Order: sequence, then structure tokens, then C-alpha cells
Amino acid sequence: MTRRFSSTELIFLRNRVPIDRVVEALFGTSIQDKGAKQRFACPICGGLETSVNAGHNLARCFSCRRNFNPIDLVTHQLKISFVDSVKWLQSHMLAVHQHTPAKNNTGNAAPTIIGDILSRVIPSLPQSETNAPSLESIFQKISHLENHLRLLDRVVSELQSSLNQ
Repeated sequence: MTRRFSSTELIFLRNRVPIDRVVEALFGTSIQDKGAKQRFACPICGGLETSVNAGHNLARCFSCRRNFNPIDLVTHQLKISFVDSVKWLQSHMLAVHQHTPAKNNTGNAAPTIIGDILSRVIPSLPQSETNAPSLESIFQKISHLENHLRLLDRVVSELQSSLNQ
């Protein structure tokens, strides 16, 4: 039976697990630094013109012109299925995930996403724990909290603008 993953889970793994940390975990010491670019062998064509764009959280091979998100990179490098790649990222996520605050238009740091805080604060549970919540249920709760925080932020912004008028 194929396991289904929530869209929140997949979005998190594609966009919030830093691609450079995934590259380091997969390629170890084979990453070559040339200036500000990390270069490594493309898992498809073997070309050495593959680099990381941390801003878009993608790796790009300029030889075969392919982009890789963290899930794609694991799938192709380890030659495993999509489901196994997602499971691999989930098991390595806490080790590779480090929060880099996003910037908003004003140059100030954007609000920190609750999932980033929780991944550093909550210790991982032992694998033998049978009543532990599933990763999917945790992602759903985090997504729910983030939606409430966005709404709260919008309300505060509206109140601030009405006070400034």
C-alpha cells in the first residue's frame, strides 16, 4: 500500500528543508565551493555544473538543464521512489533543517514560522514510542497554527493602519 502525504508535508519538505543541507547529507565531501556557489555532480547526467540556489531552494544542473527540489534530489541521487525519498527526508529533516529567516519588503525579518521553532525545541521521540503523534498530524497542526497567525497578523496590521489614520 502506498502512503499518501499531506500537501503541507510535501510543501514543507520541498520549500523549507534547505537544499544545501540535503546536498551536504547526500554528497558529503564531494561538494566543491567555487566562490559563493556549491557545485556537485548531477545525479542524472553526472555533469559538474550543478549548483545550489538557496533563495529558490533548488539545485540546478546547467549541463542537462534540470532543476531539483530536495525530494527530486534524493529520488535521483539515491535511486529510490518518491515515497521512499519523502520518508528519507522526514527521517533526516531535523538533522538538515536550519531556519533562515525570510526578509519582507521593509528589510526586517519576517515572522518566524512556528514549524521552524518547534523543530528546534521539541526533542525527537524514540522510534519505539507507539502513541507518538504522526508527522502528518503534526504538520497539519502547524499549518493550522500558521493560518491563525496569518489571520492575527492581518488583523493587527488593519488595526495599526486604522490607528495611523
